[in-house]
Amino acid sequence: MLDIAEENYGALIHRVYSAGLDRDRWSEVLSDLSTLIGRSWIALHGHDMARNVNLGFLTHNYSPDHHASYLQHFAARNPWNTRAARVPVGSVIHSQILLEPGVLKRTEFYNDWIRPQEDIGTGAGVTLFRDRERFLRLSCNIRFRDLEHMEARLLGLLKAVGPHVQASFQLSRRLAGARIGQHYQDALQLVPEAVLLLDSTGRITFANAAAEQLLENTTAVATADGRLALPDQSAQQAIEAALAAITRRTVGPGAPITIRTGTTPLVAELFPFVSDETPVEPPLLLLLDGLPTAIMLLRRSTSPLGDALAGAAERFGWSPAETALCQHLLEGGSVRSFSERRSVSFHTARNQMRSVLEKAGVQRQSALVALVASLGSH
Repeated sequence: MLDIAEENYGALIHRVYSAGLDRDRWSEVLSDLSTLIGRSWIALHGHDMARNVNLGFLTHNYSPDHHASYLQHFAARNPWNTRAARVPVGSVIHSQILLEPGVLKRTEFYNDWIRPQEDIGTGAGVTLFRDRERFLRLSCNIRFRDLEHMEARLLGLLKAVGPHVQASFQLSRRLAGARIGQHYQDALQLVPEAVLLLDSTGRITFANAAAEQLLENTTAVATADGRLALPDQSAQQAIEAALAAITRRTVGPGAPITIRTGTTPLVAELFPFVSDETPVEPPLLLLLDGLPTAIMLLRRSTSPLGDALAGAAERFGWSPAETALCQHLLEGGSVRSFSERRSVSFHTARNQMRSVLEKAGVQRQSALVALVASLGSH
């Protein structure tokens, strides 16, 4: 159980999504994390492994001198980087699993950079983004002498907040760095991706130009009384469930939702929308219809498996949650990472996996993926 007051955790998650819409607020997120963890050093850092260069280093509690020396010299000598580059996105990994303390303490990086900073050679981190050459991580370092009494809180907080930080970063990345503040409508018009803002009832409160064009050219997304009314009932239910979860703040970000069409499917992703004009507390949000609650990014599927997945869901009678799990597996995820991203227990996700396999008439995940792929080849 997370040993943090509910109001403090709620304020942190609110700030995380604020940072996704206003990059200047990431420093506040790092400060909040450090306060909740205790005496800790926090960094949001990227690295290019091909060139062995740092791609950005936002920190809290590091001195200006140590910050500068990392960028100038020690980023290229950080022994954790080669191991962090292979960590799955979203997985919270203890630093001592990445690199044994005995190995770390024999490096220049430890003796000349870590040890002078109160011996902050342990902690944990979570990978927010990774491709073949680059990664972005949120790292939390603590002193070796604090490990015993701080480890549980550190790992618990990172596991709870990690999916939200990952989703907020993806939102910021998809919005091309547009700063969404008081005049968010003007900023969203500049975003090339289709963006809809929804209130707590599913009513569309704003659609940028790209979204309006997409809505005009498809019958897959209809509106009734200003609210989303999808012919694809499975997608409608999934969107309503995601919107309700965002409003209540009961779960983390969900998987992308496939909206079936006659041709190329659409893919919807929902994130909490936080701006200076939205109330902070969920009870207010429930009473004030018309204020944006969620931001929906809408795009045409580029995956050849999109139609196959939609067809398989209809053919085998998968629920929205089971379909989302199958999609997660098709995208290279696991049952474990699905449970973490959806903030459901691994036991629940495993039961959903059993149901998916039984309905499809297969026994293994690999056979399931092959089956859906074969449906897309016809």
